Amino acid sequence: MSVKRALAITLLSAILPIAAAAGGRGGFARPPGGFDFHGDGAGAAHPQTATHSSTGPYGTNRTTTVNQTSNGYNRTTTANNGNYNRTSYGGANTNGNYYHGSNGSGPYGSYSHSGSGNAYNHTYSGSTTATNAWGQTYHSSTYANNGVVYHGATVTNPVYHGVWGWNGGYAWYPAPYYWGGGFWGAFAIGATSAAIYGSLVYNNVTYTSYQMQPSSPGAKLLASYQLTQTQCGPPNLVVIYGPNNSVICAYPNNLVSAGNYSVNSQTLTLVSQHG
Repeated sequence: MSVKRALAITLLSAILPIAAAAGGRGGFARPPGGFDFHGDGAGAAHPQTATHSSTGPYGTNRTTTVNQTSNGYNRTTTANNGNYNRTSYGGANTNGNYYHGSNGSGPYGSYSHSGSGNAYNHTYSGSTTATNAWGQTYHSSTYANNGVVYHGATVTNPVYHGVWGWNGGYAWYPAPYYWGGGFWGAFAIGATSAAIYGSLVYNNVTYTSYQMQPSSPGAKLLASYQLTQTQCGPPNLVVIYGPNNSVICAYPNNLVSAGNYSVNSQTLTLVSQHG
């Protein structure tokens, strides 16, 4: 087995248990066709890009392309059969970041699903949108943070739309050694230079909150929902659990009612703890 193939298998082995903890839709799901290691035997060099196409017994045409990057892998699979079509994609790198998604359509409607996470800090965010043949649209979200999984309703962001639209179309990932991964500001772990904004206890764990920085992604989140940060501790607040065990509290308003929420950083949306 080549060193590069062993690296890919090691990455996927590390990711799968974390994704499974996030729920059925939260996995790094390898679709039919998956990774193609054809020709990666003894004495053969793994190509930078490999593409495999096939036709199934019921006429389904499928093409999978796998790219080897400098620090991981990514792949895309397309499949179609008559009026049905589906595209799925996914990738992982040596920093522990992984992502996946799929979208498809047919005579009965269409759907789109995407998710991303980090195998090292045990976080995962995913969302699904489906529209049936009558034009009715449904949304669902999944968020996992250190074993706590949210399957509540998504509170649509009134300002930003689409995946990474809030960040100019570029993916945002938590930065190591920063409180909240830098989502609320560039505070080092411990955030000794930031003003403490109270604390709260959830599942027997005490979380300390800090004053966010105006230029942070978290500031965009609160501004888009017209939320104002306040000290954590009192009841009947909007409690937002962000990346890397961070927490922010805000006063409720007509857009967001009091309760516990997680953050889907891909779409910069809030996900309620209960549906």
